[in-house]
Amino acid sequence: MQHIQNQTKPSLLKRIMPFFLILAVFIVLMIVMSMFKKPPAVVPDRPSGFLVETATLKRNDLNVMVNSQGSVKAKREIALMSEISGKVRSLNDVFVVGGQFAAGDVLVSIDDADYRVSVQRAKANLASAQANLDLEQAKSDQALKDWKSFGKQGKPSDLVLNIPQLNGAKASVKAALADVAKAERDLAKTQIIAPFDGTVLTKSIDIGQYVNMAGQLGTIASTAVAEVRLPLTASDISKLKLSKINLNTDPIPVQFTASNTDDVIEGLLTRLESAKDSKTLLNYAVAEINQPLAKGLYFNTFLSAQIQGESLTDVFAVPAAWMMANNQIAVYRNGQLEILDLNVVHKTDDYFYVSSGLSEKNQIVITPIQAPEAGMTLRLKGEQVKAEKVTETTESQS
Repeated sequence: MQHIQNQTKPSLLKRIMPFFLILAVFIVLMIVMSMFKKPPAVVPDRPSGFLVETATLKRNDLNVMVNSQGSVKAKREIALMSEISGKVRSLNDVFVVGGQFAAGDVLVSIDDADYRVSVQRAKANLASAQANLDLEQAKSDQALKDWKSFGKQGKPSDLVLNIPQLNGAKASVKAALADVAKAERDLAKTQIIAPFDGTVLTKSIDIGQYVNMAGQLGTIASTAVAEVRLPLTASDISKLKLSKINLNTDPIPVQFTASNTDDVIEGLLTRLESAKDSKTLLNYAVAEINQPLAKGLYFNTFLSAQIQGESLTDVFAVPAAWMMANNQIAVYRNGQLEILDLNVVHKTDDYFYVSSGLSEKNQIVITPIQAPEAGMTLRLKGEQVKAEKVTETTESQS
């Protein structure tokens, strides 16, 4: 019975044989798969360093323009006053706000009846004084004749010749002449005449109104020349070289523009005020514009001004966004960042104008770098593009 059981139990070799077969098959499959497997693509090393873009600049010439602003004011503006008292008899049709007149036009007429009477009275007094003078002169002449006819010797006294009375009569004539002149001047003042070509800014009276001596009739302004006061900093004055220029003989051209139009109005900078503004501590230069109203330019219009200053030659116009603090700039050189010190001769909100410290060969870094340091590693964007193309080509070949 034991012999039968030994015959039915499989041997150890038979039991482990399937595992060896499976292992052999697996190894064969692995060898076959490795023979058909493609080699991995070789990826080139990426370049290191901060990726930047660069640009180069060329030298150019520049006419420096100084910007300022101001309001248009009349060069001559006066309060029209009455030098006499009386009732307003008539007004010129142009004596209204905005009306324009020529020099010599009668703007206001004051009732002159009383002043004509004063002239006649003054002339009558003059005639009376002249008659009295003639009488005293005749008395003096007759006294001299009597002195000689009586055979008296020596020179007669002034009392004998009626000299005091004669001098008094002469003085009365002079006074009467002065009264006539004053009366005629007062009569002439009944007509208020325009002293220049201009326009009416304000009007304070009307027909039938009584005005007193020194009473204001209105305000008028000359239309021949307008002025614009332009604030300037010390730097602006230096750029314009105003301390070396006689503006009376060599005025500087100014271009004006209003906010509501693109039209350019030409003017001339004619003087620099001698005192700074007490509040802003700025200097003020005054520009003149001829015939402003004829050019469609009204008083109190706010204008922007560009004043032509010195001419700069062979300078670089560097955008302000490319500049660093302390007039420095970052450039790319041999894979590294280099910081250059520049000589800035003029700057605006948009550009720094550099005369030295930069060359046309310098590759200026235009990519913003948060904390640039000299010597830091850089790589150009163009080189990055080339590296990407090489990678794509290698992968496609694989």
